[in-house]
Amino acid sequence: MFKKVIFLLAICSLLVSQSKFSRFTAKPTLALFSFAGEGMSDEDVALYTGFLRLELHQTKSFILVEKIQINEILNEKKYDKMDCNTSDCAVEIGNLVGIKKVITGSFNLVADTCIISGQIINVETKEPEKSVERTYIGELEDINPYIQIMAWEFAGLDVPKNILTIVEKPDGMVKEDEKWKWVKWIIQPFNYIANRIREFLVSPSSK
Repeated sequence: MFKKVIFLLAICSLLVSQSKFSRFTAKPTLALFSFAGEGMSDEDVALYTGFLRLELHQTKSFILVEKIQINEILNEKKYDKMDCNTSDCAVEIGNLVGIKKVITGSFNLVADTCIISGQIINVETKEPEKSVERTYIGELEDINPYIQIMAWEFAGLDVPKNILTIVEKPDGMVKEDEKWKWVKWIIQPFNYIANRIREFLVSPSSK
């Protein structure tokens, strides 16, 4: 009987200590708002904002509140500013929904250069806790690792090595990539002309 009492007391003590621990280490709620896009289609903006959301999940640092959940609450409150990509309305929505932190940002694409900037804002103080910016040069389809890095920077954690190795290439590899980029650019018109000639030769009218 005495052993059972000791065992129950030990279990109660463990539960109390775990509840105290979880209270102090609780993850903050976070809402990611769709980034603004300059020089980029709405579809691409939604796609790459979605990549950021997925990587924020991977950091396990936040409780992400999904857009559908936010919209349900806003509908109940008859709030009409559903499409939000500015810090002011994000904070306003955060207060209405009861979210601790929000992320807003933008993609600015000019030619093959995309500047990705964002900030994580404390809803209560309305002040940015951290601002992050990355510049990507290249084909847009390969931008994802730069977005992934931003997620870990927002979380204040070290970026996984498998992501860093993609972005932080040695100087020699970067120069080699640049060399082949220029070679492809130079031969592109010749490839176009060759393809047109080939199409002409095989077309029915040329026979």
